[in-house]
Amino acid sequence: MLETKFFCSSSSPALICLTSLLILAVTSSPPESPIKCASVTTNCTVTNSYGTYPDRTICRAAHAAFPSSEVELVAALAAAARAGRKVKAVTRYVHSIPKLSCPDGEDGVLISTQNLNRVVGVDASALLMTVESGMLLRDFVKAAGNAGLALPSSPYWMGVTVGGMLATGAHGSSLWGKGSSVHDYVVGIRIVTPASSEDGWAVVRSIVAEDPELDAVKVSLGVLGIISQVTFKLQPLFKRSIRHEQRSDADLANVTVAFGQQYEFADVTWYPGNRMALYRKDNRVSANAFGNGLYNFLGFRATASLVLAADRTTEESLEALGNADGKCADATVVNGALALAAYGLTNNGVLFTGYPVVGLQHRMQASGSCLNGPEDGLLTACPWDPRVKGRFFHQTAFCVPLLKVQDFILQVQKLRDLHPSALCNADINNGIVMRYVKASSAYLGKVEDCVDSISRTTAAATR
Repeated sequence: MLETKFFCSSSSPALICLTSLLILAVTSSPPESPIKCASVTTNCTVTNSYGTYPDRTICRAAHAAFPSSEVELVAALAAAARAGRKVKAVTRYVHSIPKLSCPDGEDGVLISTQNLNRVVGVDASALLMTVESGMLLRDFVKAAGNAGLALPSSPYWMGVTVGGMLATGAHGSSLWGKGSSVHDYVVGIRIVTPASSEDGWAVVRSIVAEDPELDAVKVSLGVLGIISQVTFKLQPLFKRSIRHEQRSDADLANVTVAFGQQYEFADVTWYPGNRMALYRKDNRVSANAFGNGLYNFLGFRATASLVLAADRTTEESLEALGNADGKCADATVVNGALALAAYGLTNNGVLFTGYPVVGLQHRMQASGSCLNGPEDGLLTACPWDPRVKGRFFHQTAFCVPLLKVQDFILQVQKLRDLHPSALCNADINNGIVMRYVKASSAYLGKVEDCVDSISRTTAAATR
């Protein structure tokens, strides 16, 4: 497959940095399984896709199960309940940074959903689609698109699973319609929960749209049981038209809320250290609109391990020296090169010829090509793969109510002005990504419309 490799530093002008975005025919080492067992399915450990939990501890479990059907899922949970063991569901790649996939102690059971990855049924006329909980977002939106349907909003990384998205309240960016939370498009869930011995230790509960329990189950952090199947109410397939605009952040506080209301899938990436903001002007257009665009975000592509190591070494050196100005310079070059490369957007799946880029929803809503391809001995990997010396960061996320967004941005700008280069640590890690999220009826959903802000900063090298 075609992938893009790049390495840029402050010693490289943006044009040279862009030239290093070489198109090469390569394979990609996909992420490894988060579950490792000493003896097939016993004496196991589990971690997340970054190779460590925030507390740096190793999570151990006595047993792991890999059911391939709802019947096998019921049997696995029943066996654990009968033995009095704690259970946690584990998704294909475990992209949750918190320790949600770890049962307490060392006698617990891990139940993987990686083999529960099929489409159960499609009713295109009713806009309904039922899938198993372990299906990757990548495969879900592709299957929906092939059926002439679209999931209106989703996270940008396609390596998450249906069950994982629901458990953690994952979302995209939109204040329109039902909003950007995946769980707000759910109309039915089949979930396996522990039960009494009289009921066989585990039962399947079918929860439909009219059931008041649906608002509890569709965002539950995995504590109510293990989701088997999910039914979504989708929309007819449509296309999106995307245009990026980068400008000074001088008026960011005044325009952020209105910008999210103006464009259906708007988002803003803020580079406070460099006093710049990137506005994504992203709207729905007719499925008949001209364009076969693809969003293959550069940060989610397979990258040569040697390039990742060089990039990491540069960042660690700047951190060790306390060279904030060097980070600002690097951030300026890297972000300038990404802008010239349209952040991975192409008008026809190969080349970027100019804005706007128009493409089908399932080709534009999420990226993650580093998941694809055969094992290549770690010559390439996803940029954060813990098996190589790659990206490693501390991530902070919080949602700011719309009424307080202006004050939030103004306060951060005031802090930035006290030490102008201090926030370049965020800039060099893709800035502060601000996505719009609508209030949800889910008990653990957002309680009011807000701007979800994610910032990543360099973390200690020890995983």
